[in-house]
Amino acid sequence: MNKQNQLLLERGIFFFIIAIIFSIIIISEKAHVIFLPKVQKKFDSYIETNYASMKKSLTINKPNYNNSSFQAKIVSKENKNYFFYLYYKNHKIKDTYQEDYVQGKTFLQHIKKELEKEITNKTSLSSKITILSSLDQYTEKVKERIIKEENLSQLKFYKIETEKTIKDWNSKEITNEIIKTIGVYQEKKISPKSFTIIITNQQEITESIKIENLTEDFMNNKQSNQIINDILNDNNSNLLKQNNITYHFLNEGGK
Repeated sequence: MNKQNQLLLERGIFFFIIAIIFSIIIISEKAHVIFLPKVQKKFDSYIETNYASMKKSLTINKPNYNNSSFQAKIVSKENKNYFFYLYYKNHKIKDTYQEDYVQGKTFLQHIKKELEKEITNKTSLSSKITILSSLDQYTEKVKERIIKEENLSQLKFYKIETEKTIKDWNSKEITNEIIKTIGVYQEKKISPKSFTIIITNQQEITESIKIENLTEDFMNNKQSNQIINDILNDNNSNLLKQNNITYHFLNEGGK
């Protein structure tokens, strides 16, 4: 074999190897597309085996390939924001049913964000929402209302935290500010289980008190001023305990 033919052969082998390498890369990248119908059948079978009783209430989305695994979103027909995932990797199927559907972790995060947006817009008060429990801890009627997202700002399954700054640091002014703040929420028909209000002294911003478990009853409580006076004096009195109100000083301020 002369040198020219040998050179042509070597080039041919080189390009053949390159073509094989690119083919393998392309096949690897597209392999998941080939397996999608097979994975869909596995997911359908998994739902039939594990969640047959609730299958009619679910929408099973087509699987996709992401982060080296196949996944499918299983959505409640009652609310598109209430869902869980199926994952298929290494010939095994896992799901987030317990965490996302039974306990409602992802769904309640959505509810929290929507409530914060709604309440802040209605009151013009910055309002941080805390959902008090996981979805499975509520009765069926409460759970149903949460899933349908029906007037949730009037359902006592959450608490609100907000912050206020006052000029005069005394029990009377703090009491009035708390009553005024709760009144703003009440006027907009916003009824959480409780309020947490952080009061800060405008004259000395490191002087702050976080008062928790406040309710609408505080507005009509004849001893409300005494409650705040006890707090300012760092006196965890029977009066506070009777009203289930707790507090602590922030920024090492206060007492």
